[in-house]
Amino acid sequence: MQTISDNSTIPSPATDIAEPANSNDLHENKVHFQDNFPYNTYICSIPLDFSHVPVHWHREFEMIVIKKGSGIVTVNFLKYQVSAGDIIIVLPGALHAIDGNPNTSMEYENILFSKNLLCSPYNDLVQQEFLDPLFRNQLPVRTKISHGQALHQELIDIIEFLDDKSDEKGYGYQLAIKGALIQIMYLLITHPLSEEENTSIDKSKEKLKNIIRYVSTHYYEEITIDEIAAFCHYSPSHFMKFFKAHTGMSFITYVNDYRVTEARALLGNTTDSILDISLQCGFSNLSNFNRMFKKKYGITPRQMRKQQLNR
Repeated sequence: MQTISDNSTIPSPATDIAEPANSNDLHENKVHFQDNFPYNTYICSIPLDFSHVPVHWHREFEMIVIKKGSGIVTVNFLKYQVSAGDIIIVLPGALHAIDGNPNTSMEYENILFSKNLLCSPYNDLVQQEFLDPLFRNQLPVRTKISHGQALHQELIDIIEFLDDKSDEKGYGYQLAIKGALIQIMYLLITHPLSEEENTSIDKSKEKLKNIIRYVSTHYYEEITIDEIAAFCHYSPSHFMKFFKAHTGMSFITYVNDYRVTEARALLGNTTDSILDISLQCGFSNLSNFNRMFKKKYGITPRQMRKQQLNR
């Protein structure tokens, strides 16, 4: 039996929005915005802020706007090479990940908003025919929008308008943002999707979501390859090949990355000792925890906690 622990070595072989098993489910437990105005933007940089964004999913609608450099964005198993100016559309529930290219950096803007911002208790025609199906992934839309496409400049203009209003926060800016997002929804549903992107991948997507959910609820325990493979009704070898093919990383790499991410949150949100945090996150060896943490974040857990305390 092969075991997933912090020092294991395993051969590298990887509808509707699902409800999470609990608050740790990888639809992201990060709070992106205020409840009364569910819209927010972030500027991120790879590798300055983090080495990569592992595969995950969430209920929010997301747009990724590449500002500088180049990288790879994976959405529902399709890999997109992206560079400055490209826009990636991530529908609610879509599995996605972000990676940099070797020896390069990439800066991008995340724009996230909830369906609740655009919909109302009154279920009108617009909501029934367009918004509900769009947020349920029932209307095919383009994933990557690049320079030269008619849709691209229109979206860039609206995104710049959104950023200006969000920065200014003048009287009525929320109304301006809501109206601009409706414009974006219109542009997306009125432009056809490529045949490749319209390929059905629902079964594999749901299988991977279940794996992600399993890790999010068992990461603090010992996880064996036999156990997770049986959970997926796969043989161990087929499971490892499936996971590697669809995520670009081995299962052990993904589990340890998830554990380190959870540990970082505990360093900032608790006063637990670093040893206790490593054990809570599934690491049985403190030196291995420190090594993996530094590999991901560039500093040790102790240095990270000191930084967080000084903020």
